[in-house]
Amino acid sequence: MSGARATRRPARSTLLAIRDRLQALAPTAEPIDEKEPPGERGLAMLLSLVVALVMWFSFSMRETYPVTMRLPVEIVRTPAGQALRELPPTEVTVTLRGEGWTLLSLTRRLPTLRVVAEGETIDLVAALQDAGLPPDIEVQSVQPASVALALDVRTSRRLPIRLRSAIETVAPYDLLRAPRLRPDSVTVTGAQSLLGRLDDWPTEVLLAENVQASLARTVALADTFGGLLTPAVRATRVAVDVGEFTEGRRVIDVEVTNLPDDIVGVRFDPARVTAIYRVPTVGDTYERALSTPGFRAVVDYFDIRRNPSDGEVPVSARWPADLDVRDVTLSPPRVEYFIQRRPAPQEGEE
Repeated sequence: MSGARATRRPARSTLLAIRDRLQALAPTAEPIDEKEPPGERGLAMLLSLVVALVMWFSFSMRETYPVTMRLPVEIVRTPAGQALRELPPTEVTVTLRGEGWTLLSLTRRLPTLRVVAEGETIDLVAALQDAGLPPDIEVQSVQPASVALALDVRTSRRLPIRLRSAIETVAPYDLLRAPRLRPDSVTVTGAQSLLGRLDDWPTEVLLAENVQASLARTVALADTFGGLLTPAVRATRVAVDVGEFTEGRRVIDVEVTNLPDDIVGVRFDPARVTAIYRVPTVGDTYERALSTPGFRAVVDYFDIRRNPSDGEVPVSARWPADLDVRDVTLSPPRVEYFIQRRPAPQEGEE
């Protein structure tokens, strides 16, 4: 502890005197035999030294000393209708003077300096004096003595909750739909300039590995602003629906889109491709994927025009939005094409 007075090491004569005094006070103590073994004499000297140090420490801690420490600062309230848009200093350096025992108790459990802001500047010296320190503690210095707060208009916004997740399923299982959140939105209060930049409010990351069944978890909302913004709820309930999937196959005719007026048609080789995909085993998705006319293999004529000398063109799969098919691949993924153009009009023909 800074400011403590230096103490001389007790002389041998002093230790012997303390030992003799302790032996005199003990009713069952026997006189020390000067012919006792060296080991026993060393133990007696060690005990005497320990007693002397304890007594010195006890008396020293009753004196007053200065001590410098860092106290955490918390803004518990801002002026009405205003909110912080930047974090103020979270610590303040203070020098206190007081009795050693009192200072020792403070250093073992540092008090938090809780400040009520009445304006744009807070007086940390006055706040420390009102912090309820022991009456025998004197405040010698505070750095910084005051802090200017960055304030803005306090407002509220309703924001959707964005789930951050890393969910890994075990084949042949997969998520049947996007995870459902309850609540799926939250009211957030804070500085207007901060809320204006937000589109949603994220959660902590939901981690789940080797998933092969539906699950439900409570996930905490993330605090990405260090407490500057306050969500009305601290967590959301997440439901994850998991089901078994199977492979499906279907042969589809290749068709062309965006055909220009001067082109009669396009023939493809092969004229049909095989679509390979995954579908959930529950419900009628498997049967619908096999029969719906909305499941198509399409060539965009713009791809042909983009590379007219290539001779091959990629084929893409399309299906209805309400049909849950996944990981769709086409075999073959590219086909050859032959363009059928309209005959050029003969002279005199319109």
